[in-house]
Amino acid sequence: MKDFPDSLFKAAFKITNNGMVILNSSYPIEVNDQFLGILKRSRKEIIGNDLLSCVFKDDIALAKEEIRKNRQIIYEVRFIRGDGSLAHVEVRGHPIMYKGKKCRMLIIRDITMKIINERLFLNYLNILEAFPEPICVHDFKGKILYINPSMNKLFGARSAKQVVGEQVMKYVLPEFHSILRENKQKLRQLKSTTTQQVTIRSYDDKYTFKVELSALPLNWGGETAVLAACHDMSLEEKIYKSEVERQVVEAVNERLKWEISEHHKLENKLKEMVEEKEWLLKEVNHRVKNNLQIITSILNLQINQLQDKKIVPVMKEFQNRFYALSSIYSSLYQSDNKEEIDISAYLKDLTKNLFISYSDPHKNISLGRTDRIFLEYSQAITCGLIVNELVSNSIKYAFPGNRKGEVKVSLRQSGQNIRLEVSDDGVGIQSPIEKHAHETLGLQLVESLVKQLNDGKFKRRKITKGMGYIITFTSESYSKKENEKVKAAAKK
Repeated sequence: MKDFPDSLFKAAFKITNNGMVILNSSYPIEVNDQFLGILKRSRKEIIGNDLLSCVFKDDIALAKEEIRKNRQIIYEVRFIRGDGSLAHVEVRGHPIMYKGKKCRMLIIRDITMKIINERLFLNYLNILEAFPEPICVHDFKGKILYINPSMNKLFGARSAKQVVGEQVMKYVLPEFHSILRENKQKLRQLKSTTTQQVTIRSYDDKYTFKVELSALPLNWGGETAVLAACHDMSLEEKIYKSEVERQVVEAVNERLKWEISEHHKLENKLKEMVEEKEWLLKEVNHRVKNNLQIITSILNLQINQLQDKKIVPVMKEFQNRFYALSSIYSSLYQSDNKEEIDISAYLKDLTKNLFISYSDPHKNISLGRTDRIFLEYSQAITCGLIVNELVSNSIKYAFPGNRKGEVKVSLRQSGQNIRLEVSDDGVGIQSPIEKHAHETLGLQLVESLVKQLNDGKFKRRKITKGMGYIITFTSESYSKKENEKVKAAAKK
């Protein structure tokens, strides 16, 4: 066995992402910073001290045995960190000669999160197994990955193994395939679908069942899949024919009559109000705003509780989109004009929220020259969502590391033509992979939104540094006012 060169050892210690330690018996004589980071201990606590003292008591026998055998092997143990927590690690042991001595080199990989995720996944499975409603999980190609006992009972198969691996559409009647394909597009955007009534067939194709189907995307074994929950409607149909259901319907009818009567009273009171239309619209906007703010708050609570940090950016994007919608309804609620809002004031509030959401002191969002422009709220909502996507995209990708920069948003109007510009002075697109990420994630939604605007056009702005985008469209409210002027002139 050749002596392990000290220079090679030091080079390997620096470039690896794993922890590395060289043992003489069970005593470390060399360790790298990555290993100290995994154990959350100082070099003084490790070098020269028995490493077995840091091993969890249930794993000491295994660690001793492998040190004694000093063979090339891969195994798992648990270390006690400096803060008292446990670190699950994968150990690759190699016998080596180091400085003329027979030693043992350990390469340590922290698998704590992997173990935690596996346990969470098993907990999810246990919950689904006990869930009373039929549950089916399939991938985006339609391949069934899992069914719970309730779904297997509904299908009438002898075991779940008979169904897993087959295409989910096999069990859905053809006339409902188009509905599910439409829902698939929402699921690809990580949105849950509304409840749909579909008819499915049994495993032996002898029976059909009407079910209420709801679906939502979820992480399944590291991949995005679809969880479909079914509610068997056949039970409701039997209840409906029973006397109990008849009594329930009568009770509901009585309640509805009372509510209709109360609504008539309220309607008569509202008719006495001079600004009935404005009051009703203001109330609707207020309720929509409150509901959107509630959803935003729920998302914020969910983000703080997420264990998988990869999902946090996605949830923040949803949160910012809901904020963009709730802000527009807040502006409508506070405005005296119920058909138009000041889009420049709305964009200032929106960009300020984005800066707070991503909370990076190195980045600055400024609103450039912005004319005071009034738009109908449908166009204002679309503009807000476009700005939300482009500014979020710049904050996330334009300033890697601690790079400082600026994101600008400007809005100008000339007659009925409106020009919206969003730009940054970041790094721009550095590679084909980054270009693909920009085009497939944020910009697809922006291009779709631009098409909703009158004569909407979207293009990249050529700038020497960073990225820039220009959106042009015509104002609906301006066109209506011009038409009213022409009609008024014609009457004269």
